[in-house]
Amino acid sequence: MSTQTAVTPATTTRPVGAVLAPVSLVLGPVLIALALATLHEPWSGDLPDYDVVNSEHGLLMVSFNFAAAAFPFLFGSVFAIAVAGRRSPRLAGAGLACSVLGLSAMLANAMLSVPVALMNGLGDHSTLDQLASRLSSPPLVALFAFPLFFVGSILSGLALRGAVPVWAAVCVAVGGFFPIAMLTGVGVLALPIAALRVAGSVPIIKQYSTK
Repeated sequence: MSTQTAVTPATTTRPVGAVLAPVSLVLGPVLIALALATLHEPWSGDLPDYDVVNSEHGLLMVSFNFAAAAFPFLFGSVFAIAVAGRRSPRLAGAGLACSVLGLSAMLANAMLSVPVALMNGLGDHSTLDQLASRLSSPPLVALFAFPLFFVGSILSGLALRGAVPVWAAVCVAVGGFFPIAMLTGVGVLALPIAALRVAGSVPIIKQYSTK
């Protein structure tokens, strides 16, 4: 009498990172670029620009929704880049730390403008002006750390040397200059910056897709 052992064919599943990392590397830059490109600055100095708040309320909310969707993917993207640059652990770690701090400050600044965008249609501006003056100059030094994002991008680009082609490392580094679009108030600058970031991420995406 012979016995036979049933053999179950082995199935392989793709690691979560192999899906989330490529998605984050693409959607993070694209969504934040759309947020900045559609943003109409709701501030005039330390006070809200009520003409913009009232006339561009719908577009402001579109911009903030793009930003809210972008930040989770942006955080995921900087972790994915740090993993890809692990051959230079110190540079990758420093780039990751600066990127996370910069992104956190960018997120906090964006959230401070949300209450201003919700002031549309309100007649009495006196109390709102008092609130806005506090929002425009909060006692949080960390809010001014958003330029660290492009510092982190440069360090991350340096960490990628040898892991990806030189052109890709340069695109990742320059593709972190989103704060320049914020500082200059020219939101459309974020579109070519995002294009560079995504282009530089293509070799990294290929690495994750083969895992």
